[in-house]
Amino acid sequence: MHRSSLLLVACAAVLTRANPVGLRDAQTAVVDFSNKTGTPEHFASGLLYGVPDAKDQIPPSFFKDIGYNYERAGGAQVPSPGRGWIWGLDEYKNRFSSVLSNYRSAREFDANFIFLIHDLWGADGSQNSSASYPGDNGDWSSWDTYLDHVVADMESNQMIDGMIIDIWNEPDLSIFWNRDQNQYLQMWGRTYHRLRNKFGTSIQLSGPAFSAEPSLSNAWWKNWCSFVSSNSSVPDQYAWHMEGGGGDMLSSQAGLLSLLKTYDLPARPININEYGIYDEQVPAGSAWWISQFERINAHGLRGNWLSGYALHDFMASLLSKPGAESDYSNTSTGYFPNGDYQVYKYYNLNMTGTRVGTVPSGDMKLDAYAVVGEDGWARVLVGVRISTGTWNLRLDSLSSLGLPEEGTLSVHTWGFPVAENVHYGEVDGPTDLGWNDHDYSEDSVSFPVYQKDKSTAYAFEFRINND
Repeated sequence: MHRSSLLLVACAAVLTRANPVGLRDAQTAVVDFSNKTGTPEHFASGLLYGVPDAKDQIPPSFFKDIGYNYERAGGAQVPSPGRGWIWGLDEYKNRFSSVLSNYRSAREFDANFIFLIHDLWGADGSQNSSASYPGDNGDWSSWDTYLDHVVADMESNQMIDGMIIDIWNEPDLSIFWNRDQNQYLQMWGRTYHRLRNKFGTSIQLSGPAFSAEPSLSNAWWKNWCSFVSSNSSVPDQYAWHMEGGGGDMLSSQAGLLSLLKTYDLPARPININEYGIYDEQVPAGSAWWISQFERINAHGLRGNWLSGYALHDFMASLLSKPGAESDYSNTSTGYFPNGDYQVYKYYNLNMTGTRVGTVPSGDMKLDAYAVVGEDGWARVLVGVRISTGTWNLRLDSLSSLGLPEEGTLSVHTWGFPVAENVHYGEVDGPTDLGWNDHDYSEDSVSFPVYQKDKSTAYAFEFRINND
C-alpha cells in the first residue's frame, strides 16, 4: 500500500494538529468526532513470529478474530540442524522450511509477510563469536551465493505475493550485526539492488529496522539516510523498532520527518515491525499502542519476548494453553485467549465504521482510539501506559454525531482485565462495567478514567441516535 510524496506533508499536518504542546492537558486525552480520519485498517494487528510451523496448530479463528494482517519471521531459533546458512546448506534448508511454513500460514489470512533474511543467514542472536557476516574481509561470495539460494527458493515456492524483505534486523546492535556500519551499508546497497533488479516492485523492501528511533542525533540513522539517498536504495517501507519502554509515535515520526527533509528522501509508509516491551503486552499497553499507530497510519507488529519453541507459538503472547507457563516446548493444542487477546479482538470486530481524530494526554500516559460505527454506536478504546492514577477522557463535537450540544450522555463501559497469571491465564472476554450518565454542555463531555492497576484497558460506547 504505497503512498505518494504527499504523505510527508500529511504527516507534518498530523503532527501540527495532534501535538499542540502549549494547549494539551497533561491528564486529558481528547476525541474529536468531527475529524474523520478514514476507514479502520487495524494497523496494530501484526505479529513478530508467534506462529507454529505445523499447519493449523493454532485454530484459524484466533487469527481471524484479531484481524491478523502482518507476519514477520525468518526461521530464528529452529533447533539444530536448522541454524542457518553460515552453518551449512542442510542447516539452511531446515530453517528455510520454517520460513516457508510461516509464509504460507500468513497468506491463508491474506496477511503480508516480512522475510527476515538475516535470521535465515544465521545471525538470529544465537550465533557464536566466530560467526561470519556478509562482506567479511571484503569477500562477498558467500553472501552472493546465499542470495542466489534465497531467490531461487522464493521463486520455486511462489513466495512473491504479499512479500516484504527486511534486509537486516537491528544492525545497530552487535548481537545481530557484529561489524562496523560501513560494512553494513555496503551489504544494504548490494542486497537492495540485487533484489530490486530481480523482483522489481513485485515484492517490497523494508528497513533499516534499527532498534533505535529515527533522530538527527543518531549516527546509524544519519549515515543510513545519507547512504540510501546517494545509492538510490530507499526502501518501500521505513521500519524501526519501539521496544525500549519509552518513546512515542508522534516524537518518533517527527524524528523521521527531520531526517527525510535533511537528506531529501521521499515519504514512505511506516512499519514498526517490533513494538512493545513484555510488560506492555497487557490490555492497557496494547490499547495505548493501538492508539499510537492509528493516529499516524503506521503498521505495527507485536514484539515477541519468548524464545526457542515458544518463539514460534502463542501468537506473540496473545494465547496460552495447558502447562504453557512451565513447559512451553510442547506442540500441543488446547489454546485459549489471555486478557491481551481480548483487546485485539474488540479492536478488530467492534471498532468498525469510520475512524476519528484523537489527541493523547500531555504526559503521553493516556491514549485513545475512536470510531463511529455504521451500527449507530460510537466506540472509544483507551489505555494507560503502564501507570496508575486518574486521567480524563474528553469527547468533543458530539453534535457532529447528531447529538444535541448539551444534555446527558449515557456511556456503556467495558473493562479488559488480565488473569492472575498475566500472560498465561485465560480470559474469555471483556467485563461489562455497566452504564453511567454524564451531563454535558458546549458540545463536549468529559469523564475520569480511573486506572487502579497497570494492566486493564477500557472501552466506552454510546449510541449516536435514538432509534
